[in-house]
Amino acid sequence: MAKTKNKYRFRLFLWANQFFVSLLLLTYLTPFVPPQIFWPLSIFGFTYPILLLINVLFIIFWLLSLNKNLLYSLLAILIGWNTLNLHFQLKSTDNEIAEQAFKVVSFNVKNLSNNNDKYADINVRSSILNYIEEQNAQFICLQEFQTYPTKEINTVKEFQERLGMPYYAEARYVPSSKFKFVDLMIIYSKYPIIKQQELRFLDKAYALIVDIVYNNDTLRLFNIHLESNHFERNDYEIFSTSDSGLNEETSGQVLSLLEKIARYSKIRNLQVNHIHELIKKTSCPIVICGDFNDTPATYSYHKLANNLKDAFVEKGKGYGNTYNGKLPPMRIDYILSDTIFQIHQFEIEKINLSDHYPIISTLSLSNEN
Repeated sequence: MAKTKNKYRFRLFLWANQFFVSLLLLTYLTPFVPPQIFWPLSIFGFTYPILLLINVLFIIFWLLSLNKNLLYSLLAILIGWNTLNLHFQLKSTDNEIAEQAFKVVSFNVKNLSNNNDKYADINVRSSILNYIEEQNAQFICLQEFQTYPTKEINTVKEFQERLGMPYYAEARYVPSSKFKFVDLMIIYSKYPIIKQQELRFLDKAYALIVDIVYNNDTLRLFNIHLESNHFERNDYEIFSTSDSGLNEETSGQVLSLLEKIARYSKIRNLQVNHIHELIKKTSCPIVICGDFNDTPATYSYHKLANNLKDAFVEKGKGYGNTYNGKLPPMRIDYILSDTIFQIHQFEIEKINLSDHYPIISTLSLSNEN
């Protein structure tokens, strides 16, 4: 009787294992299928770290049971080795930094307040400014930056003066606002900005692009903030509740999440297609920074990172989590560059000043080495 129960228990574990193996394998299709064609695959791009962990736990279970069924999850993980490398880096050493190398900082600063209900928080703003000043970077790309003209607080100039940045470019997310603040994407540079361009969808900016004279070269720097999923407080509750049951309330929350993922993943699809076309037409070296609102196991990342270097993959270490909010940890902020660049360093700074962590990379043009 006991043997029969054990046999049945193992069979249930095997069926569950095969189910989660199937889900993990589906994540490997996500980067190649545009959300406009089949949006449900976008969900698997977000859940890859969770599915990976579940399969690792199955491997441990079968290993402790001395059972060859561990091969199911093990093979599924190995099939997606490239996807694994985009999320985790186990070995990385910094290169000797070239004399003409430059440092880039990208940071979604969450309204300079780290709280959407309390704007113009001088303490948070001061801490963010102090942190960025310490980096002594040549280029700084900020998303969800705010200035407060009605309060006579010009944070654009405040940051420029403290950082010693002679040049900057800004793009309003929306042309006009009924609020007492202005939301911006902004690029600060220690080198001359000679051209500026904005990309907009439904009159909302999602990319700020500048051409910069750097020594004897012209660089094109992209500051990108792709469409978010616009999760609200009620949406986040499903990730923090201890109730695992599915009732009318949680069913409504799940449906709301799915509707938002469907709607906004399709918008990101259109945005990355437009950026990709612009990249193909660009003849000068490019660096892309920003908040993609998508993980490396998604169409957005795959489309934008194609034929480019990913600073985290080149020089990162550990799990590349850049998100500091209420959702599970994930990598959604990036620094990408042309292959002509050499990546010397990359770092994710785990500071609690926003719902994102700042990312920093040091690069140089290969012909300068």
